Amino acid sequence: MKRLVALFAAAILTASIPVAADAQGRGPKGDRGNREDRQEQQKGGYEAPREREIPLSQLIRMVESRTGGEYVNANPRMQGGRKYYWMRLRFPGGRFEDFMVDAATGQF
Repeated sequence: MKRLVALFAAAILTASIPVAADAQGRGPKGDRGNREDRQEQQKGGYEAPREREIPLSQLIRMVESRTGGEYVNANPRMQGGRKYYWMRLRFPGGRFEDFMVDAATGQF
């Protein structure tokens, strides 16, 4: 009976070692992973590489020329793993409109 209890205790201790190591951030990569890697793993995986972004100044010119409005401000947002800008434009007569512009393609 004592042997069975000792064997059971050893099995429990052996099983808990990988859990404790993972809780300390020493999972499969050991201490080689940097802080960003660990944060990304906690989010549920790595993000796909982002597409090259069009500079905001160029996006502003594109939206102004397509709409005829005048740029007021822009706020960056992430949606579905893509970066967008919420842009506010002022139109003749004092009317304002908001546009969601894809930072990689310029589409809105």
